[in-house]
Amino acid sequence: MFQQLKNHFSWSLALSLLTLTVTSSKSVELENGITLRDTKDKFTIFEDGSVATDIVEAEDGSVSWVSTASNGAGGGVSFFMNENKEEINIANYESVDLEIDYSPVEGKWSAEAKNPGFCLRILPWDSSGLFGGYEDLDCFDADSYSGSLKHHIDIPSDFAEKIIKSSDFDSVLGFSLKFNDYLRGNEDGDQLKVKLKNIKFNAKKDAAEDKAFDDGLKDSERGTVVEINYPTRDYKVNESDLTDADKYKKHAWVYLPSGYDADDKNTTYPLFVLLHGHGQNENTWGLSNKGRGGKIKGYMDRGMASGEVEKFILVAATGIASKNWGPNGPGTDREGADVFEGELRNDLIPYLRANFNIKEGRDNTAMAGLSMGGGQTFNIGIGKCLDIISQFAGFSGTFKTTPEEFLSMVDGNKDFDGLKIHNLYMIYGDADYVVKDTFPAAMEAMKNWDRVENYEEYMFPGGTHDFPVWYKGFNDFIHIVFKIKESNATDNVVDNVAKNTNKEKCVVKKIVKVKKIN
Repeated sequence: MFQQLKNHFSWSLALSLLTLTVTSSKSVELENGITLRDTKDKFTIFEDGSVATDIVEAEDGSVSWVSTASNGAGGGVSFFMNENKEEINIANYESVDLEIDYSPVEGKWSAEAKNPGFCLRILPWDSSGLFGGYEDLDCFDADSYSGSLKHHIDIPSDFAEKIIKSSDFDSVLGFSLKFNDYLRGNEDGDQLKVKLKNIKFNAKKDAAEDKAFDDGLKDSERGTVVEINYPTRDYKVNESDLTDADKYKKHAWVYLPSGYDADDKNTTYPLFVLLHGHGQNENTWGLSNKGRGGKIKGYMDRGMASGEVEKFILVAATGIASKNWGPNGPGTDREGADVFEGELRNDLIPYLRANFNIKEGRDNTAMAGLSMGGGQTFNIGIGKCLDIISQFAGFSGTFKTTPEEFLSMVDGNKDFDGLKIHNLYMIYGDADYVVKDTFPAAMEAMKNWDRVENYEEYMFPGGTHDFPVWYKGFNDFIHIVFKIKESNATDNVVDNVAKNTNKEKCVVKKIVKVKKIN
């Protein structure tokens, strides 16, 4: 009898514990989070890819933060699609539903600003975050100054194709919710508090399972990214007035192609100097030694592995030649940007040649930049350093003078007599309010300049002053400068037509014979 009671008690206890377990499981069921294919999980923040303050993960599963307006590049938070950071195939999904709360920070909202706006950014597999490779799925506005918002987005039928054109695959790593301060009356420093409660990616009917990402490259076909700290000085200060405080080491990122061997001094590579825009720094292009290394690393790895692009060494540097450079500086010192010639000529390029296996000569040196960095490429690269650089690209850049005055200035410099620009590439978006009134005239002047041997340009339909335009520009440029097709033993022409049919082609305006970059 006692044994029967004991057994009964044991079974009752087990059933009670099971019931308690089920009840407890239901009680902690997520109220907020990300839902993929009807499975809800907690949000996983992509910290390195976020630009926000006061990020808080609440017990109810929501995530809140404060975003700040910054010349159209308002901040936000990025998230991984999966807790294990595996990608999804965006072609398998048809729509997105999201739910947020929002409110401008008291005393931090311009009276002229419209109601808050947002952009939902999709981050491909090669993205390094909010500004490091993305496609905007939708930009939308709130109906009121503050409150709650539920928003449904149908994924366009060609959206996966856009991702593939940009990144070669439809694999998506995550998403960002960005404060949209672009042409909305916000002043720099305006702040918006956002709480993301739920987001749901709705799969298509009978959609295939998401596949693990594979770009087909072997590890031996991938380049590496290293950090350097090179000695330089504040070029805003006269050399005779320099103090120890005006001398420092400056951080930059260097990409080394696959197979690079520091001990093999007989194998050398061309050099590509890449610059950022106003309010940015050497990190802006997303090149990094973390994760997959950023979008432009993917372009370089795949281009070189395919045989479409010759191997080269790239440096992503901060174009501010003053103590205000950083580290991780704001990139707003215009005077420091204007004197970058001294650092480029005297410090950065000599350091790279001394520490890496880089080819000598201007014919083996290229320079490009976005926005302000594009302006530096024109005004400093062509205008002042044509004796050490011969290949240039301006991505939505600007001149300090009229194009005619600029050409006259360069042609009037006796030190540049006989020096040709072997390749010049220019790109901008037709919806770019920053340069759309000036860039077309500059393009017209440059393509007719007899100093330029090969000129190519592209007008990006619907493109704004933003990275989709500039990433395309970068990929186009490396296929122009570092892709050489031999026509005979001594003469060569640029072959900028990539074998990958997914990529848009440049609009070729003029092709002439150029020297091969050896």
